[in-house]
This record gives sequence, C-alpha cells and structure tokens, in this order.
Amino acid sequence: METQPQNRRTKQWPVFIALAVLVVFAVFFVIELVQLSQDDRGVDEGELSEQTYVDTVNRLLDDADPDRGPSLVQEHGCNACHGGTNADRLAPGFDDLWEVAAERHPPLTGPAYVYESIIYPGAYIVEGYPSNMPRIYAERIPDDELGHIIAYLVAPPEPET
Repeated sequence: METQPQNRRTKQWPVFIALAVLVVFAVFFVIELVQLSQDDRGVDEGELSEQTYVDTVNRLLDDADPDRGPSLVQEHGCNACHGGTNADRLAPGFDDLWEVAAERHPPLTGPAYVYESIIYPGAYIVEGYPSNMPRIYAERIPDDELGHIIAYLVAPPEPET
C-alpha cells in the first residue's frame, strides 16, 4: 500500500512540468507585450514643428543613395503591405508618397514624415488604415539603410523615356 502515494507523486510530475512551461511562456508573453506597447508616439503633437526630426533626417540623407532604396524596401518586407496588390488596401501605397509626404502630417517635411512613420509608426496613422505597422524597424534598420529608404521614398519617379 505504500507504493500508491509514491506512484501518485510520480504521476504529478508531468503536471508540474507543464505548469512550469506555461508560467515561462506567460512571463515571456508579458515581457513581449510590454515591449510592443512601449511609447512609439514620437514627438508630442504640440511640439511638432517643421524642424522636428530634420537634423536626424539630414544626417541620414547625407550619403543616401535612392537607387539602393528599392532593394532595401523589398529586403525589409515593406512591399508586403505598401506595394503590389496590397498597396492602398492594407497600408498607404508608395506610388505617390513623394507627392503627399510633406502634406500628410503637417508641419513635418516629407522626409521627416517618412522617418517618423518608420521609426515611430504610432505617431500618426493615415485615416482609413489600421495601426498595423510593425514597431521593429527602429532596431532592425541600420541608419545607412534607413537613409537610402527615405531618399528613395521621397524622390520623384524618373520620367519615362
């Protein structure tokens, strides 16, 4: 009869292991949720000016090559929402961004708006679109690549010959 209580304890180990795994996943989930919900609002609306982000953007654009932009936009997955058939359905398309960027979030300049949209995607949401821009690009896109992308997105298309 003494073997039964020990047998019950042995049968409980899988339950304890499952609970421990569940707790670890819950802690991980909470940490990720907190990181994703951190402030990504950029500069407060009342503090926006035409000069907001300009120093940073000018530094990024100093050696930027807009011809490198298309491959970087593809590499970072931007076209999944902003290009092809999803453009203007899931997110605003890139096609006319060079024209509308400076008017989209006044008083920001076009390049400053594009910078804010990538680095602080929750700062301004274009009317009619969900707030689904990933909040990962501030850490994932190096400054030199960010400069190439911004230069590409705000450059007018070359005239067709």
